[in-house]
Amino acid sequence: MKSALERRMEIVAIVNKNSSARVEELSEIFSVSTVNIRQDLNFLEKNGYIVRSHGGAVPNRGIMAELSNSEKRNRNLSAKSKIAAAALQFIEDYDSIILDSGTTTKEIAVALKKSTRQNVLVMTNGLDVAFELADANDVEVLMTGGKLRKNAMSFSGLQADASLANYRFNKVFLGVDGFDIHTGITTHNEQEANLNRIMCDVSNQVIAVADSSKFGQKSCHIIRKFADIDILITDSGIPPEYLTALQENDIEVIIVD
Repeated sequence: MKSALERRMEIVAIVNKNSSARVEELSEIFSVSTVNIRQDLNFLEKNGYIVRSHGGAVPNRGIMAELSNSEKRNRNLSAKSKIAAAALQFIEDYDSIILDSGTTTKEIAVALKKSTRQNVLVMTNGLDVAFELADANDVEVLMTGGKLRKNAMSFSGLQADASLANYRFNKVFLGVDGFDIHTGITTHNEQEANLNRIMCDVSNQVIAVADSSKFGQKSCHIIRKFADIDILITDSGIPPEYLTALQENDIEVIIVD
């Protein structure tokens, strides 16, 4: 018999493929009671995977699909490069920083490598971020370790979480999959979301870096409420209501053209 986790992930696949699914239908497919299926659907709705409907479930169209690192790499590259250039201004000589995995944080690594910053310590869970900085002058690179998510080129898991326990950093530069005023800053993977929360906890300053395509988007796992960041660096496509909400919460917003 399938575990509850396996069954729930298959339920999500069925709902998304067929655009809906009924409780009785799922009960027959998985040979479990309708009570169990309703519990599954309640769990999946609570975590943002589906939306309950009368007698069943439909897809949650508000949840964005996860793209691979290669698919994201060239999306909004100009904005990401400008965001990275602005982020570099917050990195000082002798800083200890975290660069989260992601295509925008990789651009920060590119900018840092080309800069004249001296004696910067960088912790990262991003394989491509570490590779970019491997031969950078005056940059010491630490990696979290953990399990590699090949789709995202990032490490996460218990080993990654534990690797941060004995450190304290000046800043974390946090890439995000989704940025929603009501939901908060989100990502697709549960283990990575947990690692991101720890990154924030061990850093004196939380700097989110996100191009404007991320606003209004939601993934399944919340990293932080948007009001819990210190600085946001983004481009001029930020919606006015987001800019207002951020400023009302005393968050510094850096907008690149």
